[in-house]
Amino acid sequence: MYGVQFGYKGFFELPLQELTLDTVALIHKRGGTILGSSRGNNPNDHMDKIMDTLIAKGINQVYVVGGDGTHQGANAISQEAAKRKIAMTVCGVPKTIDNDVAFIDKSFGFDTAVAEAVKVINCALIEADDSYNGVGIVKLMGREAGFVAMYATIASNDVDICLIPEVAFDLDKLCKAIGDTIDRKGHCLIVVAEGAGSEHFEGIDLGKDPSGNKRLPDVGLWLKEQTKNWHKTNGRDIEVRYIDPSYQVRSVPAIASDAIYCSHLGSTAVHGAMSGYTGFSAGRVNQRYVYIPITEMCNPEIKVRVDPASRVYSRMVVHTGQPDMSPDTD
Repeated sequence: MYGVQFGYKGFFELPLQELTLDTVALIHKRGGTILGSSRGNNPNDHMDKIMDTLIAKGINQVYVVGGDGTHQGANAISQEAAKRKIAMTVCGVPKTIDNDVAFIDKSFGFDTAVAEAVKVINCALIEADDSYNGVGIVKLMGREAGFVAMYATIASNDVDICLIPEVAFDLDKLCKAIGDTIDRKGHCLIVVAEGAGSEHFEGIDLGKDPSGNKRLPDVGLWLKEQTKNWHKTNGRDIEVRYIDPSYQVRSVPAIASDAIYCSHLGSTAVHGAMSGYTGFSAGRVNQRYVYIPITEMCNPEIKVRVDPASRVYSRMVVHTGQPDMSPDTD
């Protein structure tokens, strides 16, 4: 068994790492990955090198762990193996804290991310409460899907305002809601997903990251400055404490529910490979462990997002008590 170091880069730039029982004995005790991760390195750009590596090592089973972009790479390798008529199974294991993988009930890592995010929210609450007219802002991961922010808000039960990419907000209404909360409680606690507020950054182009994703302005820092300036203009000084725990949230060891889930996903993936299937991903759908064609999971028309009309989003709004901050429309 071999491990591919630092994502797809490890196929063509780095040596494969032999995995033994000793080398993996304690990996469940730590977060992150013993193999490393990286962005970019689209397999389609290096397919010949990838296939050469796999063939040279006599590899006939490839397991790929990751989210949407990683599964697209797995799909490309699977199709190339089929095209070359190579007896090779390629299977995926969904792993992304954003929880935006199609079809499955939940992705591995999501529960752990929410649990760690709640710890950070609790710290921000103390900081806000200890400040005069204090405002705590916590920015959590979620470029296009606000699941982590929404569920961490519900789990915390202390958040006053939660902002996610799927729901636009008016800055004046937001700042007024912050002031009203301070009047009522003495402080205000805000959770914002990294992709929220995109309507306020139209025309700003920061380029793309190595994976081809659009680079986002820091909505947390923007909120900090905008809310301070808005309230100062309206005759009030506020103290804003901003926390961005992104790497902290994704680097901690899996909690019990994720550890159990991961174990089931791993065994399901191996059983699928040993049964001769390929081009599939293992996942839990309606509480059953199933095999899903990777081609379907990579369908660009399928977007997994928070539905603002859903019951869970409505529950979150009830938990926070936040008002409707939607922009006015003509």
